[in-house]
Amino acid sequence: MFAFRFALKNVLSRKSSLVIILFIAFSISLLVVSNAIFDGTDNGMEKTFVNSFTGNIVIRPKSDVPMSLFGDETPLTGKLTAIPELIPYQDVYDCVAAVDGIEVLLPQITGYSSVQFRTIDGGLVHDEFYFFGVEAEEYINNMTGIHIIEGRSFSKGEKGLMLSTAALKAMEDESERPNDVKVGENLTVYFTDGVSMTIRSVPLVGIYEYEVENPTLDQIVIIDPATLRAIHEIQDVVPEEDINPEDMSLIGSEIDDFDSLFADASDSVGTESLEQDFGTAEEKTVSESDAESTVWTFIICKTAENANVNAIIRSLNAEFKKNDWPVQAVKWRSAAGGSVAMVFYLRVILNIGILLILLTGFIVIANTLIISALSRVCETGTLRAIGAKSHFIALQFLFETLILTVTAGIAGCAIGVMLNSIIQAMNIHISNTLLIQLFGGTSISPVLTSSNLLGCMVLSALLAVVGWIYPLRIALAANPVVAMRGQA
Repeated sequence: MFAFRFALKNVLSRKSSLVIILFIAFSISLLVVSNAIFDGTDNGMEKTFVNSFTGNIVIRPKSDVPMSLFGDETPLTGKLTAIPELIPYQDVYDCVAAVDGIEVLLPQITGYSSVQFRTIDGGLVHDEFYFFGVEAEEYINNMTGIHIIEGRSFSKGEKGLMLSTAALKAMEDESERPNDVKVGENLTVYFTDGVSMTIRSVPLVGIYEYEVENPTLDQIVIIDPATLRAIHEIQDVVPEEDINPEDMSLIGSEIDDFDSLFADASDSVGTESLEQDFGTAEEKTVSESDAESTVWTFIICKTAENANVNAIIRSLNAEFKKNDWPVQAVKWRSAAGGSVAMVFYLRVILNIGILLILLTGFIVIANTLIISALSRVCETGTLRAIGAKSHFIALQFLFETLILTVTAGIAGCAIGVMLNSIIQAMNIHISNTLLIQLFGGTSISPVLTSSNLLGCMVLSALLAVVGWIYPLRIALAANPVVAMRGQA
């Protein structure tokens, strides 16, 4: 206790102590506020994405490149790279379905295509989107962040397409033409790989909006999986017994002679426009039949509210590895795409910047203590000469640094809490698209957590311990007899 009182007296007697405390307190408060903002951003983005399209866990194929629900996240090649299929799908599905804590499984196939419709003035508007091939009825029922405002969701096996209000507005803004899209209208969906083009006409069955605005969600179009497979020419493997040889006949058996094939043909010159109705029921391939498909690229999983997501992911990946299946389970963050990764890396960069400020504070503290140790060589030498042990001197210097850093840490956390309350009360709204994507919504809502405050206090204590070591070595290195004469 005497060592603590002695250290407190030394701290209070130094004029530089207040400056050091204020400097560290400012850095700690900045760390508290920035982490609170990013914690709020994480919570907002997690709620938005989990309830809108990612679920809590995503089962995806193993890949050598970053892979989200939008496909290859590699710059330049992402939109053109085919997404691997989940193999063996049924075995993987059954394995995941048997895990406790997973309540909903939603198979999905992703593709990148264009959609086209007519504007009020008769012009054609088209834009590229990420198409999510899902069983819409079950998908919408479980994605609580999606609200249908017009029409309905298509049922299993039904041909259909659903657009968000944001996607429609984005196309309208890009073309600067008001659209004339109505539920029930056939829209043209097409995909080109640079050599050939595949086109389908798909009825618009519903228009929906997301609970929280986010530019990432504006890129999504929901479509029935059979049509998406047909557009991208993905064929299912159908058991031989499910195929009727008569259905596979190209011409049929009702034709008397070859010339009758062209009896109704008329001479014409021209090209087919994208306005025509392509992909009628008669043109269905085997992959669009009523057979249960096994071609999917992802399985979206929603867990129970109290489920340990990390433990479930570890268990699933261990099982996948055991069975040598080329698939993996990942959290929502890995499946959400580049916008979430951008927020994560920005947070890391910002925290590194703040830690550099704290490092500067640590250097200031260390220099101050070193100067103090050098100026007090006579004092420490006298103490050692009259019987003070090395551990007493060590405790004295440790208490000095703890008083400085812990006081600064408490003050910094208190300032951070006050600033956090002020930001919450201001209810800051943002409209910039990049900022909305960055902060996961249209407002900044910091969330102050106990782990945030505890982490900052631990960091303060760590600064104290690190800043204590070198000045202590200087103090203990001095010979007591020489020190008492006032020499270092």
